[in-house]
Amino acid sequence: MKRANLILLTACLALPVCAAENPFTPPNFPIPQFPGKTLNVKTFGATGGGAVNDTPAIDRAVAACNAAGGGTVFFPAGRYAAASIHLMSNVRLLLDRDAVIFGGPRADFDKPERNPFDKYQDFGHGHFHDSLMWGAGITNFAVEGGTINGGTIGHGDPKRGGGDKLITVVMGKGLLFKNVTHDKGGHFAYLLNDCRDVTLDHVVIRESRDAVDLMSCSDVQIHDCRFTGCADDTIGVKSDFALGRKIESANIYVWDSYFESGCNGLQFGSETAGDFHNVNFWNIGIGRAMKAGIGVTTGDGAIIDDVNYSNIDIRGAACPIYMLVWSRLRTGVPHAQPGAIENVRIEDVTVSHCMAGRQGPVMTAAISGLPGHPLRNITLENVKIAYPGGDMNSSDAEIEPPYMHGGGSYSPRNLGPRPAAGLYVRNADGLTLKNVQFTFAQPDARPALVANHVNGLTLDGFAAPKSTGGQIVRLASVRDLTVENSPGLKDAGTGMATGGR
Repeated sequence: MKRANLILLTACLALPVCAAENPFTPPNFPIPQFPGKTLNVKTFGATGGGAVNDTPAIDRAVAACNAAGGGTVFFPAGRYAAASIHLMSNVRLLLDRDAVIFGGPRADFDKPERNPFDKYQDFGHGHFHDSLMWGAGITNFAVEGGTINGGTIGHGDPKRGGGDKLITVVMGKGLLFKNVTHDKGGHFAYLLNDCRDVTLDHVVIRESRDAVDLMSCSDVQIHDCRFTGCADDTIGVKSDFALGRKIESANIYVWDSYFESGCNGLQFGSETAGDFHNVNFWNIGIGRAMKAGIGVTTGDGAIIDDVNYSNIDIRGAACPIYMLVWSRLRTGVPHAQPGAIENVRIEDVTVSHCMAGRQGPVMTAAISGLPGHPLRNITLENVKIAYPGGDMNSSDAEIEPPYMHGGGSYSPRNLGPRPAAGLYVRNADGLTLKNVQFTFAQPDARPALVANHVNGLTLDGFAAPKSTGGQIVRLASVRDLTVENSPGLKDAGTGMATGGR
């Protein structure tokens, strides 16, 4: 065992991991309640035949329900062509199990509203009216049962008269989406911006670009959901500047679910204007992640604090874990500075069957801060990652990945090749790797772990094979190092290279 400046290291590691006593307990946020009154949407002229735009009839039913003090608008079995349904408070949309609402003719969608803050996010994030259904400032609202599909909705920016989102709510409170199926999504299946008390319960998404974007949302519970066929992120925890202000996200809980993504499984960013606090994921399977299985990135000035992952099984990821501080700073906040990632705990995570993704070959997990903006108090415990290995180019171990600034991409590919085969770390204060194991199907010329500019590094029960060059770990500019219970790393001279690089 090797110890150096143990008092300082202990102080670093004594920082709180998370504010909650148990971040993996369902929060039981309140769900909407409705009066017993029920209105049949066909009473207001909806046909359910699939050939006529039923939006005017649906809007009349929603308005009548709202005016009556709230209740349920019921959709009998049928196919309801619609475009830009206008949602209102105290209304539950209840669909028969054989009822389908789908995006109708393009010309019928509301036009994207003007947004003076357009330049701070992509078009799809900054406009809400061009959705299959949307509401602003609504409270006590629910959608339950049946199927809601995109129909004519596409994945990109809509053509004139078209739509790009299924369900959009802005500045909402008390929202419930339960037992709903989406066979076809859009740019987003759900775009929720500045919403509170949100529940997604047994929601199925079979195809979309993004599944659920939580944009500046708080008090959110998502459980027993299944999102597959997503070209982009499944769960996106984000915060943009579409509403002209920096908005905090807090108290987000996701559990007992399964996700597949063409990009990131569980993702922070790329939009990160407002801060994030107390975000928790557990009991989750990820069957495909063509960018990162777990992604925590801040590029627009946000502080990401108190994030916890537990019992995550990841299969088919291109990059298992990716944590990045970068400096795009796409925000309306004056004199914005790079953000921070701190107090993150990743425990009981298994990564297997890593595979090449949409951006190229399998990429090594990375924890990358900026000079002067390190990640702080990061813990990986009981984490096992199985890589294919096979990089036999010894010069790759000397690679210095670039930093990402300005308008460049935040994605794992843009960090470039890593000098490590298992985990590459740079610019971190307080990093603990406890019972972390890397395995490789084929030998690799790179050390399993490369750490540069780390203050407070603990390797406890760290296990990985030596590279073909004879190293397990290579350290440069690392202070306050503790190694224990790691037989291949008895001291700095066994399987480890150190230096001031």
